Parts: sequence; C-alpha cells; structure tokens
Amino acid sequence: MNRVKYLFVATFVLSLPLACARAVQPPPPPVPPETELEILTGKLETALPEGWHVIETGIADVPIGWTGDEAGLYAMVEDTQTRFLHPNGFHYYSFYRVWLMPPDWEGEMRQTPYISDNSPAYLLGVGEDHVAFYHSAGGNVWEEGPAALCTTLGLDRICYTDVSRRIVDLHIEEELTKKLQELEPAARALSPRRIVGLKGEGQNLYLEYVFASEDGRSEDELLAGLTRELARNVFSSLPEIESLYLRRCTADTYTDTIVHRD
Repeated sequence: MNRVKYLFVATFVLSLPLACARAVQPPPPPVPPETELEILTGKLETALPEGWHVIETGIADVPIGWTGDEAGLYAMVEDTQTRFLHPNGFHYYSFYRVWLMPPDWEGEMRQTPYISDNSPAYLLGVGEDHVAFYHSAGGNVWEEGPAALCTTLGLDRICYTDVSRRIVDLHIEEELTKKLQELEPAARALSPRRIVGLKGEGQNLYLEYVFASEDGRSEDELLAGLTRELARNVFSSLPEIESLYLRRCTADTYTDTIVHRD
C-alpha cells in the first residue's frame, strides 16, 4: 500500500515540471506577412465570379488616397473578359483593389470633391482582425462585389452594405447626443440633424456627419477641429467605443478619418 502511495506521489511530482512548462509556453509567433498575403489571395480567388482573377498583390501598403503607416496587405482583382473604352481613349477592365489594414491602424483620406475622376479608397468593412478598404472602376459588372468581399473577408462588425445607405441607428444617436444639453452652446459639436450615417458594432463606430463651412476659416482648419471635437464627444459619450471611422461632408467635398481612443 505504501509503495503504491509513493509511486503516485512520485508520478505527481514528476508531472509538475511538465505542467509548469505548458503553462509558461510563449504565444505562437505572428504569421509572416507573406503567409497572410497567400491566405488573402486564396480567399479572394474562391469568392470571384467566373473570369475574375487576382492579378496583383503587395505588402506594406496604404490605401490609395490615404495617409498613414504603410502596414497593409494589398490585392487587385480584375475581370479579364470584359473590356471598357475610357473617354480619354484607353481601354481598361473592371477591377477591385482591396487593402487589409491592422485593426489599430489610423489614417486620413485626402479631401475629395464629390465629382472626381481620381477617387480614393473607401471603407469596405471592419472585422475582428482587419479594417478593409476598396477602390474600383467598372464595378457595375460585379455590383454585389463589395458585399461578397465583406462576407469572404469576415468583415462582420461594420460592412459595406451597412454604411452605403446612410442609415442612422437611432438608439446609438440618442446615446451619443444625450449630453448635448449639458454642454456650452459653443462646444456642441454633435447635432442629430447633421448625422446622416451612423452604425455601431462592439467597439467600432461609423459616423457620417455633414457640416457647413461659412465661418471664413479654411476647410482644412474646419476638418481638423471638427475631427477633434467629434472624436472627443464620441469617446466621452460612449465608453465602450474604442475605434471611430468618421466621414465629414461639406456641400462640395468629403474626407474620411479613422481614429482610436488614446
């Protein structure tokens, strides 16, 4: 009997170092960007219609028309069967460009006229692991492309189809603006009548906001000041929000910014 007890104790003691080693194992190494790009390419190929293919990829990139760290994965898919003639005299194929940026990436879109031949990348969606952007020409050949890409890439927090119709979540709007009566009139940077798009999911918030620019200041000054005021109000009013995707619109231009709580 004692021998059995001693064997049990010895076995238990010998197993302790192994259990401790398992407990302190380091986390798995990060996936190399090259591997992530291969995974992205494979996902895109499975989602594309017949005749579409991935024709270009890149690492350490930034969405077209944006400033920010070059920290994204890039892929371009093209319809190789349908060719268009551009008014300027050259031919092109329908395409979508996609950028996957880290979830903590911050950046700003250049100020863009509503009617422009040189459009920047737009928000495609926000997921657990990425913020995604896209840029397209001739996309009407595959009109459901952005929605299909959202599904394929797991952009289920905020996706293209949620923000393309300027839908306002009234519950979030009420939470966001309920403190307005407590603020001094000059500090009221949030007005429900200027919110034309609002979508929230988890820690992420999309806000599309229209404002006028008749006070004599330059639009750059207005945009910088508006970003600070809106972000401050959002983060103070909604403690659960960590990431804000903000679209600021005037009568003539718009520009997008993605910022995080400090």
